[in-house]
Amino acid sequence: MKTIECPRESDVLEAVVLDRWSDELRQHADGCAVCRDLAMVATVFHDEREEAGREARLPTSGQVWWRASTRARAEAAASAARPITMLQGLAGACAAGVSAAVITLGWPSTQMQMPLTSIAEIVTRGSQRLGAAALSAGTLEQAVLSLAVVLGAAVMLAPFVVYLLLSEE
Repeated sequence: MKTIECPRESDVLEAVVLDRWSDELRQHADGCAVCRDLAMVATVFHDEREEAGREARLPTSGQVWWRASTRARAEAAASAARPITMLQGLAGACAAGVSAAVITLGWPSTQMQMPLTSIAEIVTRGSQRLGAAALSAGTLEQAVLSLAVVLGAAVMLAPFVVYLLLSEE
């Protein structure tokens, strides 16, 4: 299909948009079919745009500022709560693990005391063979229990330390 063009189309379009018609251009648009159609369609679009601009209700500057500050505060609160939420999850996981261990081992039971007593006896026999001063089994049991508590605390705190070291902020 062959398109028909007029060299004055851009002038007619500019006249509609700026609402600056000259008598010569108006006569040309009335006589040229292409420019007449262009002027009619462009006028409808221009009028619709003007009407939409008059009907638009923009928020006041105070409303825009209030919304922006509210959003900034909400984002800051969410950002601050992220590490706390992670620590709460970590604490819950640690509590679940300790609870499972207590239930499994039956705290304090002979099952828990037997390994500590066995370790204390082995260390006592070893120190006697080496000629070192013999330590009582109760003292060694206390030392082994203290070491187990320290190691347990280190294992529970290790994920938190790794998180602090690898966090971006």
